[in-house]
Amino acid sequence: MTNDSGKWADPNFSSVDQSDRTVPVNLRQTGRPDIELLISTRARKSPYWHLAVEAGCWRAEVYNRMYLPRGYASEGDGGAAAEYEALTRRVTLWDIAAARQIRVRGPEATEFVNYVVTRDVTRLAAMRAAYVVLCDSGGRMINDPLLLKISAGEYWFSISDSDLSLWLKGVNVGKGFDVEIQEIDVSPVQIQGVEADGLMADLIGDVASGMPVFGLAEAEIAGVPVLVSRTGFSGEAGYEVYLKNSSVYAERMWDAILRAGEKYGLAVTGPIQPHRITSGILAWGQDVDSEMVPFQVGLGAHIPRDKESDYIGRDAIERMRTEIAAGNHPYRLTMVGLRMEGDPIADYLSDFWLVAPSPDSEPVGFVTSASYAPKLQTNVALARLPVELAVPGTRVYVSDPAAGSAGGSVPAVVSAFPIE
Repeated sequence: MTNDSGKWADPNFSSVDQSDRTVPVNLRQTGRPDIELLISTRARKSPYWHLAVEAGCWRAEVYNRMYLPRGYASEGDGGAAAEYEALTRRVTLWDIAAARQIRVRGPEATEFVNYVVTRDVTRLAAMRAAYVVLCDSGGRMINDPLLLKISAGEYWFSISDSDLSLWLKGVNVGKGFDVEIQEIDVSPVQIQGVEADGLMADLIGDVASGMPVFGLAEAEIAGVPVLVSRTGFSGEAGYEVYLKNSSVYAERMWDAILRAGEKYGLAVTGPIQPHRITSGILAWGQDVDSEMVPFQVGLGAHIPRDKESDYIGRDAIERMRTEIAAGNHPYRLTMVGLRMEGDPIADYLSDFWLVAPSPDSEPVGFVTSASYAPKLQTNVALARLPVELAVPGTRVYVSDPAAGSAGGSVPAVVSAFPIE
């Protein structure tokens, strides 16, 4: 798509149909603005931040108004490839305190939580976790956190990048459930990788070996109380460790994990892109946002038909389910996976790359996340495409709008999840 000068036209007004959105995605929402970004006191540091810097953190992004470390290994030390190797061959430690913990506690905690999430939490046993979806009255997504059920009277939301606590409090202004809603001084880290089971057994003993996937356990590390979940954001074996009173005990727990991890070759890293993308794990604000509905991003399995009680957005969601079954999708673009040719993508995209059905046709969709996947020896991506193109095996063409008209396009093939 070019203008009279032969340069790419402004992709903000490209041919990608976003008429189902109130605010179209800015397709030149560049991540590298080539200016100095002002960082003030509105961005918080986690209690592990200074420890992450000591471990070599050289870049971070802002997530839930907190710094989230996203790079440790320098290019000279192998960069992202070295961090990927640490995850797939050894074990890694991530500071993910930016996944802030919102506690709902009180006599009507189960009733309240069951009203705000789409799944039936009355069927969720105590000391179990679950991936959940929250929607507004129109069926559009508010957040997709991990829900930790401590007991029938206490739940923690480990949140994606949005102000979920404000939504929960606002809902309860009108509903008046007997609950207390507040952020708590609990900061998680993730221990992810092929050696995660062994490391966790060393840290918390037999409790680790008996934990089912999505199980929770109370434990201690270096004499400090923690809650552990067998979950993660990597696609590998993994755990999340929720440190209580983290503003006090962060150094004690972190140092204990580092010492125990020495024999496993533990590396401190940030979340690692290739496994997340290949597994179809969505990043809030990057792949999914509050103008999208669960069916649009492959989360229909998290919307049960048989939940007995009402929840926010149920009527709209069931209408959409009926429309989709009849072939009338209430959205223009849907999420797909891509296997993508071209030079290996070594870093995060700074623009939403555009997708067209042929090399010389107008763009109809865009890539939201992409990375080189060493295991598959190809680039992989998450993209939003028109429903009619969202069929595994469909061939499309991807272009970087920043490269200009001379940049060309690379072939890609639509894939189901996980991308194989």
